Amino acid sequence: MATVNYIRESKQTISAMKGLINYCIQDSKVKDERSGRRLISGINCNGENAFNEFMTTKYAYKKSNGTNFYQYVQSFSPRENVTAEQVHKIGLEFAEKAWKGYEVLVTTHTDAEHLHNHFVINSVSFENGYKLRQNPSTLISLRNLSDRICLEHGLTVLKPYEKQGRKPSSREYRAAVKGDSWKQQLISNVYFAMNRSGNKDEFIKKMKEEGYQVTWTDERKYITFICPNGQKCRDVRLHDKKYLKEVLEREFKIRSELIAKYYEGTLQENELSDEKFNTGWEKSRDVYFKLLDCSYQDSVQTNESEAREYYQNYIQNQNPVGLGVKGIFEVGNIIDGGGEDPEERRKRIEAEENASNLGALIGLTAGIISALAEDNSDELPEELEDEQNEISMNM
Repeated sequence: MATVNYIRESKQTISAMKGLINYCIQDSKVKDERSGRRLISGINCNGENAFNEFMTTKYAYKKSNGTNFYQYVQSFSPRENVTAEQVHKIGLEFAEKAWKGYEVLVTTHTDAEHLHNHFVINSVSFENGYKLRQNPSTLISLRNLSDRICLEHGLTVLKPYEKQGRKPSSREYRAAVKGDSWKQQLISNVYFAMNRSGNKDEFIKKMKEEGYQVTWTDERKYITFICPNGQKCRDVRLHDKKYLKEVLEREFKIRSELIAKYYEGTLQENELSDEKFNTGWEKSRDVYFKLLDCSYQDSVQTNESEAREYYQNYIQNQNPVGLGVKGIFEVGNIIDGGGEDPEERRKRIEAEENASNLGALIGLTAGIISALAEDNSDELPEELEDEQNEISMNM
């Protein structure tokens, strides 16, 4: 998976362009440990001699004022199985298609945890002397192009984003990738609470234990979260319909129905993932029931009569799910000591829960590119508004 971001350069002098090029081609940054070569190339120019060729073009068309260059960065996830050479090859293909008729310096930096390409683009076309024009939709188009190329090379891309709620800004996009967003942490804690809640009251209690205040009433259209840092956030701003009030209410209704069916002895395991119960919380629902299984198995005694008594008391104490989905079918194994070791079971379930929480974090970034590309509203992400203002001043 690769992300593409526009790097705003407020200084557009010739010396600033030279300084940026010198930074991009530093040996300590571009040297590939495997091949030993410097990952520096150029589209329509010699990468090592990019500055001189940029200037030759500018002087030829007498255009060395105003906007002199643009910079973009294409960053690859550390989890992506890709080499520096492959990243450089992808960068060259991307630059060739993105800026036709313009000279582009392409360098691959290998000195960070994540491999990334730097693109420095001459603002003047070597073919006709026209200035490169950028607008608020340029970044969107470039991100879509990067996705298509990554797919062609067998790499992962961000999943399509369901157009629900407020769209994420480019700043949130970058924050999510870096993992330092308070909203991302909120989503993680929502997942944690959902994994341990069978109803609304339990959910609110779990969120409070994590330091959040939750306003969830029948009179209000949205759920409002107040984070430990004082930030307020409505459910509609969490970028996925699964966090909306009506969806969470439907999920808890489903869990209640499943618990009732279980109490009647009619619940089947496959009902947990039945398509008619789709809310987006299927994995969390599964974790919730498994944790209940684990809780019971920790408490059950090895003596059969005590185990039966514990089970009956559990049901009578208004928690008929007691054993969980599989518990009642496994009670014989538990009593006989032939079941899975409780500690090992807990570790396995916690691992599954961690995977579920990781999915929530990835889900924050998933499909943001598609969301921006498909949204037809006049509202622009904050960063694109900044870009539009910058571009307008330089045109």
